[in-house]
Amino acid sequence: MTVINKEESRLIKKSILLKLEEHLSKRGYKIALDIIILTFFILIIAAPIINIISNVIDNVGEIRNRLFYDELLGNSQWLMILRSLWESFSVAFIAVFIDVLIAFPIAVLLTRGNFPGRKILDFLVDLPMAVPTSALGFSVLLFWKWFNINPGKLLIIFVHVAFTYPYIVRNLKIALEKVDPLLEKAASTLKASKWTVFKTITFPLIREGLIAGGILAFTRSLGETGATIICSGLVETAPIMVVSLRKQLQLPTASFLSLLLIVISLTLLLIVKLVARRKTETKKFWQIHFNWEKYISRPVFSYGLKIFSFVAMAMLILIPSFWIFGEVRSDLPGELFGADNKWAYLWISMVNSFKTGFIVVLIDVVFAIPFAMILVRRKWGKINGILDMILDIPLTIPSAALGFAVFLFWGPAGINLANPGVGMIIFTHLTFTFPFVVRPIAAQLRNVNKGHEEASATLGASKITTFRRITFPAIQNGIIAGMIAAFTRSLGETGATLIVMGAARTVPVQIVDWVEQTAFSSAAFASVVVIIVSAMLLGLTRIFEPARRDFL
Repeated sequence: MTVINKEESRLIKKSILLKLEEHLSKRGYKIALDIIILTFFILIIAAPIINIISNVIDNVGEIRNRLFYDELLGNSQWLMILRSLWESFSVAFIAVFIDVLIAFPIAVLLTRGNFPGRKILDFLVDLPMAVPTSALGFSVLLFWKWFNINPGKLLIIFVHVAFTYPYIVRNLKIALEKVDPLLEKAASTLKASKWTVFKTITFPLIREGLIAGGILAFTRSLGETGATIICSGLVETAPIMVVSLRKQLQLPTASFLSLLLIVISLTLLLIVKLVARRKTETKKFWQIHFNWEKYISRPVFSYGLKIFSFVAMAMLILIPSFWIFGEVRSDLPGELFGADNKWAYLWISMVNSFKTGFIVVLIDVVFAIPFAMILVRRKWGKINGILDMILDIPLTIPSAALGFAVFLFWGPAGINLANPGVGMIIFTHLTFTFPFVVRPIAAQLRNVNKGHEEASATLGASKITTFRRITFPAIQNGIIAGMIAAFTRSLGETGATLIVMGAARTVPVQIVDWVEQTAFSSAAFASVVVIIVSAMLLGLTRIFEPARRDFL
C-alpha cells in the first residue's frame, strides 16, 4: 500500500509539473521572458556605454576648458592624454608584432604535430590568458629584474607580450584547423617547396584568422591595467590615466578619455567582425617559384625556426609567467602574520573575490541561457546580428574604461543604485563576464539535434518540457564551461575593479597594493595562490568546453 501511495504521489507531482510547463510555454510568457532578458542585456552592457556618451555631451564645455583652455595648465592635460594614448598604442603594436613572430610555429605544432606533451604545451600556452594580470605582471617584474630591467616601457612590453600571446596562438590554431591538408599535399606533389606551399596555400587561408587574432590581442593590450600598473614605473598608459583621473575625481575628463578608448575598441571590433566574414581563396600554386624559397625550405631552417620559437616562448612567456613560484621567500611568515596582519587582508580579499565571482556567475547563467536561445533560435534577422555585435563589446573595451562607464551609470553620478564597494564590483563584473557564459552555451545550442526536439514536440511535450528533457542535457557542458570561464575572468579582473572598489579589495587589487608597498613576499604568495586556482579552473574549462569556434 505504501509503495502505491508513493508512486501515486510521484505521478501527481509529475502531472502538476507537466501542466505548469505547458502553461508557461504559452506565447505570452515567451514574449515576457524575451523582454526581461533583453532589458537585462541593455542595462548591463549597452546602457553604461550610452550613458558615458551622454555624460561627455553634457559636460563638453567643462571638458573643453579643462583640456585646452585651463588658466594654469593650458592644454597640458590634452597633451598628457595624447601621450598616454601613444604609449598604449606603441606598446600594443610592438607586443603584437613580437607575438606574431613567435606564435606561428607553435600554432602549427599544436595543430599538426603529434608528440608527447602536446596537450600540456597547449594548456601552458593558454594559462597566461586565465591568470590574473596583476599576478602575471608581478611575476614578469621579478623575472626581468634579474636582467636589470626596471619598471618602464620595456617591461610593459614584455608583460603585454606574455598575456596577449595566447590570443594570437588560439586564433592561428582555429584558422589552421580549417585549412584542408589535402590542398597542401597537392601543392607538394607538384614539387612546390614548403615555403611556397605556405605562401600560396596556407597563408592566404589563415590570413583573416591572423588579422582577427592580432586585432583582438591589440585591443587586449590597449586596455590592460593591472599588470601595467605594476610594471609601468613613470610611464602612464591610457587605462592608467583613467584610473588616476577617477581617483582625482576629474570625472568629465575621465569620461572623455574612456569614451575615446571605447570608440577605438569598437572600431577595432567592427574590423574583426568584417574580417571574420570575408571569404579567402588560395593562390594558384603553379605560379613561378623562386630558388630561395626552396633553399629556406630545407629541414635545417625549419628546425631552426621551431627551436627559436620554443626558446622565445620559454623566455618571453612561460618562464616569466611562473617565475613567481620561486620568489616566495623565507620571510613570508613574518611579513604575512606581522603587526599589520596582512593575512587578514588576504583572507578578506579572497572572500570578496570568491563571493563576487559566485554571485556574478549565478546571475550570468540565469540570464545567459535564454539570451543564447534568443541569439540562436529567434529568427529576428538583423536584430540577431546587432545583439551578437553588442555582446562582444565588453570583450574588447579596456576594462578601466568599462569600469568607469559602469561607475557613472550605476553609481551616485547616475541612477544611484550602488555605491563603490562590493555591490558595484558585482555590477561591473556582470558586464564583462556575461559574454563568457553566453558564447559556449550558444555554441552548444547550434550543435543540438533539432530532430530530437521536434520528435519531443510531436509526442505532445510542451516547449519547456522539451527544453528540460532534450535541450538542457545537450548544452550543460557549455553551461559549465561558461560558468568556469566567467568565474576565472571575474577572479582575475583588476582595472575595472580599481575604478569601482571603494574601500573593498579583491585579490588582484590587493597584489597591486602590496607591490606598491614593497611587501613583495606577501604579494608573491597571493600571486601563487591565484595562479594555482586559475590553472585549476582552466583545466576544468578544457574538460567541459564545446568544440572551439571562431573567437568572435
